[in-house]
Amino acid sequence: MANHRFIPYIAPALFLGLLFFSCTKKEEAAAPVAESAPSVSPDIRVVATVNGDPITLAEFQERLARAGFKSGKEVEPEVKEELLNRLVERKMLLREAQRRRIKIGLPDINKRIESFRAEQGQEIKVALASQGIDFEKWKNDVWEDLMIERLLARDVNKKVAVSGTEIRRYYQDNAQQFERPEQVRVRQIVVSTEAEAQQVLEQLRGNPDFAAIAREKSTAPEAEQGGDLGYFSRGDMPTEFNVVFTLPPGGVSGVVKSPYGFHVFKLENKRPAGVLDLEEASPAIREKLTQEKQDRRYQQWLKELRSRTKFEVNYQALGREQPSGSAHGEK
Repeated sequence: MANHRFIPYIAPALFLGLLFFSCTKKEEAAAPVAESAPSVSPDIRVVATVNGDPITLAEFQERLARAGFKSGKEVEPEVKEELLNRLVERKMLLREAQRRRIKIGLPDINKRIESFRAEQGQEIKVALASQGIDFEKWKNDVWEDLMIERLLARDVNKKVAVSGTEIRRYYQDNAQQFERPEQVRVRQIVVSTEAEAQQVLEQLRGNPDFAAIAREKSTAPEAEQGGDLGYFSRGDMPTEFNVVFTLPPGGVSGVVKSPYGFHVFKLENKRPAGVLDLEEASPAIREKLTQEKQDRRYQQWLKELRSRTKFEVNYQALGREQPSGSAHGEK
């Protein structure tokens, strides 16, 4: 079941959810600094430079906090070094976007922020404030993300294409991937108590519009979609959900208890086990092959960008963080 807890560093996730670093790019992202000139900056307060543009210790600490690490808590050296690597590459990509005269306007930023608000189900300013994160700085991070996304869209994504022949070949060579087990499409209503669930069942007897009652009563995230969970197979959901496989199409379950609350299910449709044909499988294959090509293109493009970028990093400075509440640390 989805949890609507606010994630404080959604778009500008410099460490764990970096928008412009997919998981497949992790090794590529982690390596550049170590391979570049490892000279130590004369100013111990500067932890890295990118073409002479500094990243200060104060900026690093601030980014660390916005990435979700609490002030005063010890952070492993490897984690700090990884974040510094990410910051260096982020600055490199941002400067390249600016050099290419890429522009992001306030409407673009506001649109992205609104999408976060809708996804999280609460006001962004309030949620950030509860985490001690400055909204304007976070907003600037969103701008940076959009700049870098647009750069990569131009230089990487738009230069990649997948042909029908490639899709067909992948389908033929990986037929076992397209075997589909029995699937069901289900709606659910989730409430906090068994008594509430019994009331829902009574209400359904007089009003069979399950979706409408789900929107009104359910506490689950998909309530706004009428409780629609989409299609899933046995084993995709908690074991308590397996009762739906015994229902006829259109059938409604009794009350089912789970760690999430008390459920009432409705079976909308069943798909028998079978094999996806080429037409059904094509969108997923195209997405997979496109991502693989983009990853390869990205690595090649990033290598070229690094070759004309001068890095200096001072990992030792990461261990000289200021004491909590101090304006100046000792050298």
